[in-house]
Order: sequence, then structure tokens, then C-alpha cells
Amino acid sequence: MSSSDSNIFKAAIKLAEEAIAYDNNKKYELAIDKYVQAGEALNDFIRFCKNPKLKSLAKDKANQYIKRAKNLAELSNKRQKIPAMGKKGGKKGGKSRRTGSTGESGVESASEEEEMSEEEKDLRDQISGTIISEKPNITWNDVAGMEEPKQALREAVVLPLLHPELFQGARKPWHGILLFGPPGCGKTLLAKAAANECDVTFFVADSASLVSKWLGESEKLLKTLFKVAYLDAPSLIFFDEVDSMATKRGTGNEGGGERRLKTQLLQEMQGIKTNTDKLLTIIAATNVPWEIDSAVLRRFEKKIYVGLPSPEGRAKIFKLGTKGVDVDPDVDFEKLGEMTEGYTGSDIATICREVVMLPIRELDTKGALVTGNGDFNVRPVNMEDFVKTIKKIKPVVSQKEISRFLKWKEEFGG
Repeated sequence: MSSSDSNIFKAAIKLAEEAIAYDNNKKYELAIDKYVQAGEALNDFIRFCKNPKLKSLAKDKANQYIKRAKNLAELSNKRQKIPAMGKKGGKKGGKSRRTGSTGESGVESASEEEEMSEEEKDLRDQISGTIISEKPNITWNDVAGMEEPKQALREAVVLPLLHPELFQGARKPWHGILLFGPPGCGKTLLAKAAANECDVTFFVADSASLVSKWLGESEKLLKTLFKVAYLDAPSLIFFDEVDSMATKRGTGNEGGGERRLKTQLLQEMQGIKTNTDKLLTIIAATNVPWEIDSAVLRRFEKKIYVGLPSPEGRAKIFKLGTKGVDVDPDVDFEKLGEMTEGYTGSDIATICREVVMLPIRELDTKGALVTGNGDFNVRPVNMEDFVKTIKKIKPVVSQKEISRFLKWKEEFGG
């Protein structure tokens, strides 16, 4: 056995040991992923190994790991089963829709599972663990400010799904929407709120997980995702950090697997435009739109700039960030919004988390939390707490970066 073969075999054994450990600790989602990786590594080993006994052993182990992963996925689906909207109770033109908890693929009721073909069940098993199908619990009220992006998403996603009869002929809905802007400004929140508003099956595809899959698996998984989304239509697929799987071609930094994944994405997005029977929308988010390949960019017909929050938006984020905590009447949220020019929503959320901890920290430094009987006198947060914290926590996005986004917006729209 060569050194490279030995390394593959050792890597497979290590992955299997991690899978078994997760399995024993009832961390089944992590175990499933590791079992699959171990099985794939052993299959790679089998292709190059010339020792018949080792090949036979590796084949048995690979089958064993893959079978265990499939069994865990089936058991997990049964435990998490949630009644879904049947065909009679569904909305107009809608195939029955399925939603599941975060980390699970679409989950079926007993009657739906009987109606599903074996092929459909296999498709759902394939995307389980990597593609999240969930019912978002984010609403428009959870997204502070950003009225323009909200309205753009309503017109592009929510209204066509709620009232498909209004979007016929030339007034057809957008199929590809790109949210771009600085990090921490709420692009993911906007996508989740839009999905919740129109009550569709929401698929979250983690680009990093797709790209890191074994050779040949990424494009297969992507193709499967679109098949399942069509089965569950009307659906919405969200790609976060889409630039990681759609960088410009010809830069010399992409491998063969990345090129194939990009080609598969282009094919699937083109298929959406030609398939008028199913209502499927893609929303993608990026912090670096200038790094996206032009062919992919062209398929995102609608581009929406999600920039820094307005003073009113920042004031609302401060209110949301202190919800459920006693706040002194001297706290002026409007003034705080004016003081934080250039801060992202994420920056302000960090400020709020620091501020609400200050009263607890004071009690702890006095020893009250060690000797206390549980009846603590926690003071309200006050304006001084916010002012001091704002001086310490600076915005993460520079004006130079904002200028670059605005320049790209002028060139490509949004």
C-alpha cells in the first residue's frame, strides 16, 4: 500500500471513529455527516488499492457506514415528524408543502409519505444534513429599517407567491434575486422574513458545505436540491455567501470541482426560467458582488442593495436589542441612532449585548452572584452605559468599503 493510499485509509478510519463517538453521544446529525465522509473516503481508497483483502474490508466498512448514516437519517425524520398541509388544505396551485426544524430536510406526515415515490424519498435523504429546509420564524418586524429592500423583496418574492394570478404574461416574477451589501446589515434576515411572509418551503444551502464536499458530490447535491425544491414548489432557495461557489472564471484560483459546481448552478438557474409550471425563486446573498462570475450574475435578474441602516433603523435595532431588559427612562433611542452613524445592524446588536451585561457584571464583581439567594436587585441599563460602550466598540465597515458597494450598485443596479 502506497503512502497516499495509507493516508486515505487513515483519514477514513479517523472519520469513522468521530462518527461513532457522535453516534454514541446522540449527536446524530454530526454522526451522519461523518459516516458519509468515512464511506466516501473508503470508496476513494478502494479505487486505488491493489490489495484484494484490504479492498474487500474497505468495501464492507464503507457499506456499513453508509447504511448507518441512512438509518440515522430515517430515524431522525420519524422523531421530528411534523404534520404538513395536505393537498386539500393547500393554497392555490400548491403541491403539499413540508417544513421541518433547522438541520432537517422536508418532513412528511404519514399520509404524504405513502404518496411519495421511492425516488422522492431518496432525494430528500440525499440533501438531509447539508441542506436545511425550515419554516423561518423571522418576520418583517424583526428586520429594523431597510424599507426599500423590504419593498423590493415584497414585489419580487412575496406578492408573486401570494397572488400568482397577478403575475402572468409579461408581468412574470423574478426568479433570481441577489442581495448585496456590507456584512452584518441583515441580508439573511431579509430572506428569512420574505419566506415567512409568503409561507413557502424555505431551503438554506450553505455554500461552504457544498463547496467542501467530496469530488463529484457538490454538483450532485446541488442538482438534487433543485429537484426537491421543484417537488415542494412553491419554494424559495437561499444561498448565503454565494460568491464562494460562483467566483469569476479564468482567475487561476478555481479547481475542477469548483468549475463543475458553477456550471451546474448555471444550468439549474437557466432551468428555472424555462419551467413556468413551478414557482421557484432563488435568493442569494454576498458581501463581495464584484467577485461573482458574470454568467452567474446575469441570471440574478433583480439586484437589491442592503446597506447601512438609517438613523431610524438604528434606533429600532437598539430597541430590539434591549427587549425584555429593564431600561432606564433616560435612554434616548433616537439619539443613540444618531450617534452610531456608520454602524451596521450587527455592530449595534453587539453594543446592546455588551450593555445589557453591564448590570450583571457589576453584581458579579461585588460577589453578589456567589453569596446571593437568588433575589438579585438588577439595575436598569441607562444612557451612560450606551455612551461608554459606543466609545469602545467601533464600526467594522469603513467608508472606503461603502463607497465600493455604491460604485458597484451604480454600475450593475440594485
